[in-house]
Amino acid sequence: MRFSHNSRSAAHSDAAVQALVDTGIRGVHAATAPHFGVWDRQWPADLARLCDRFGSGLITFRLAALATDEIAGPGLAYGPELAAAARTLGIGVSVDAVFGAPSSRAVLDWGRAGLLDEQVPLIHATGLGPDAWRAIAATGVTVSLAPTSEPQIGLESAVPAVGEALAVGIRPGLSIDVEVALAGDMFTQMRTLLAIQRMRAVNAAHASGGTAPAPGRIGTADVLDFATLRGARTCGLDGVTGSLTPGKQADLLLLTADEIKNLPLNDPVGAVVLGWNTRTSTPCSSPGGSASGPAASWTSTCPRCAPRRRPRATRILRAATG
Repeated sequence: MRFSHNSRSAAHSDAAVQALVDTGIRGVHAATAPHFGVWDRQWPADLARLCDRFGSGLITFRLAALATDEIAGPGLAYGPELAAAARTLGIGVSVDAVFGAPSSRAVLDWGRAGLLDEQVPLIHATGLGPDAWRAIAATGVTVSLAPTSEPQIGLESAVPAVGEALAVGIRPGLSIDVEVALAGDMFTQMRTLLAIQRMRAVNAAHASGGTAPAPGRIGTADVLDFATLRGARTCGLDGVTGSLTPGKQADLLLLTADEIKNLPLNDPVGAVVLGWNTRTSTPCSSPGGSASGPAASWTSTCPRCAPRRRPRATRILRAATG
């Protein structure tokens, strides 16, 4: 999902969406207004035109907003007016800059006003109070964490709120945030969150001197779930993609299995989270159908490992395709 907040005219918006179309990927354009400077005041009304022109195929739309008026004034802050605009268009709302006491109060206000539901993911959610977390859980709201952004940029507490989310029964999605200043791949986000959550859990047990129950520690399967299915849910796409489920679209990331750094392959989930990166992965999208193309072949450059691995790959492929 692209959180687009610098389109100063309708032409800028068209170019931003066309760029997503040209990539051929499944994309979400979440549109908001520029935070500062001169612009044509086309938002949010222009979203209807964008949906009509581009709202087919692989591109979907969301209304993007900020949690409070602290950053860019009241016009961009989520509330009844923006919620009504999104409902009219039949799209969800993605709310950014959700952190600290002001956002905690805003969350409670949204809950009382009936503005929270599963179509309103909250981004960051750092430094929120217990009452805000209970309101989020009670309304089915999803949460998107940015594991490298929150510590590096220093958003409120600077600690990704994975423990707080899990404590109220929310399995968060993962996001990147500012890709010009942070790692732009999901492998880094998974590894970062895994390390931070486990560090916090062990530190809490150590600090208590064994007098308090040790918090649970997440594993590689958890962060892979956060990056895939839960991430799709925060974009409103969990009914379309995010898991290998009959009836969903075949949006696949093909991973090479023939490099030394990816061994051993006895735990595929652990290998994906801890061993792979963008140089050992290839996107493969087959809208409306099952996996095809590169997924139907198996190549290897490791002469000793390939003969043992290829039959296993063939068995898995046959089982998956019938």
